[in-house]
Amino acid sequence: MKKTVTRCIALNITLLFLCACNWNKAKTAGDTLSFDTIRIDEIQPQSKYTRPDVKVSCHLDITFIYPNSYGDADKLRNLQSVFIERVFPLKYVGLPPQQAVDSFKTQYFKDFQCEKFADEDYGNLEDESDFLYYMDLKNEITYNGNGLVSFLVQNETFEGGAHGAHGVFGYVIDLNTGEYITEDAFAEVNYKKNVAEIIVRKIADANNVSDPAQLENIGYNSIDDIVPNGNFTIDEQGITYYFNEYEIAAYFIGTTKVFIPYKELEIFIADDSPIAALAKL
Repeated sequence: MKKTVTRCIALNITLLFLCACNWNKAKTAGDTLSFDTIRIDEIQPQSKYTRPDVKVSCHLDITFIYPNSYGDADKLRNLQSVFIERVFPLKYVGLPPQQAVDSFKTQYFKDFQCEKFADEDYGNLEDESDFLYYMDLKNEITYNGNGLVSFLVQNETFEGGAHGAHGVFGYVIDLNTGEYITEDAFAEVNYKKNVAEIIVRKIADANNVSDPAQLENIGYNSIDDIVPNGNFTIDEQGITYYFNEYEIAAYFIGTTKVFIPYKELEIFIADDSPIAALAKL
């Protein structure tokens, strides 16, 4: 199961230009992008575990938002594959959204039933009636307009041990090309250096630290290691960067979220970039 979860949260770029060569840049009146949602919230007990004082169960909670209307059928299938690719393991890409979710659910519970549990796994559960493996997997749309769509994928898993794992990953798609937008697509010269300074300052402000170097005293790594990481979403107001557990700080810090308004980024964004029109509104 852990292998499946790892694949689910890993940033994978193998389908970065998925079907882009067939993407028609000419937009039509029917190219309004709309979405639908598939939800799953199920608990399944493990049938083979027989310890009488502990019930071993697995909780799967999925909220999957996916494109359900956009232009012609080929464009819609391409967009659906992009969303499936970023939320689920790659083997489900190409399936219809409902089938992809159902197939993932079936495999997840199957893997759980195959897990082996030892009594020592429950040494601290004498007063507990349940032991829950769980996965909470969801995505949300942060922006849809100006030929761009941005979405965030969040997951939380627990498979025993001291604590669970969390992951947050942001994506932006240029609907004119069908390709993901990276920082290189909109950054002027020295973008990373300049924006790194903004990010560090905002993290310091959020932690009431006057000297950014003091962040290292409260759980953050060296501030020289805090730079734009390509993990971001956009909305009408600006760009939000996400730094996951252990990426720039100790585990107890959790995910670090940094919002930067466009007014602070405008001079670092190329005039001919995909987000220029949005950033300079």
